[in-house]
Amino acid sequence: MSAPPVNEIVTRSREETEKVGERLGRGAVAGDVLALWGELGSGKTTLVRGIARGLGLPQGEVTSPTFVIVHEHEEGRLPLFHVDLYRLGPDETASTGWDEGIAAGAVTAIEWPDRVAGSLPADRLDIRLDHAGGDERRIRIEPTGPRGSALAERAS
Repeated sequence: MSAPPVNEIVTRSREETEKVGERLGRGAVAGDVLALWGELGSGKTTLVRGIARGLGLPQGEVTSPTFVIVHEHEEGRLPLFHVDLYRLGPDETASTGWDEGIAAGAVTAIEWPDRVAGSLPADRLDIRLDHAGGDERRIRIEPTGPRGSALAERAS
């Protein structure tokens, strides 16, 4: 069995990064999980804003949930759980409810998934965001199984 294909995109502005997210949101189905890997300021929340737009959520609703941990958005085509685990240690994640979105069949976008790496679904879409100089971002879309591959295909 071969590894799922990796897609790499370079965006040159916040708007382009949001458009990548919007395609992902349009292609998402209930239960999809997107694990967003990247340094502070790499564009993870910007990408989630685009995912929300692709799901039909009202504009301006998506902000970083760093202090709240989980933002639930239910006004779109599908519910979106936006999770930010940055401030948590591995032993603090169990009580946050981050996995409730997955269990409920929502689209779940997880920032700082390394905090729960052992608990992530095996089949998901890993999205790695890196600074590429100036406003440019390098976005690597890496499916980890058939479900993630299907989402990547629908979003391309």
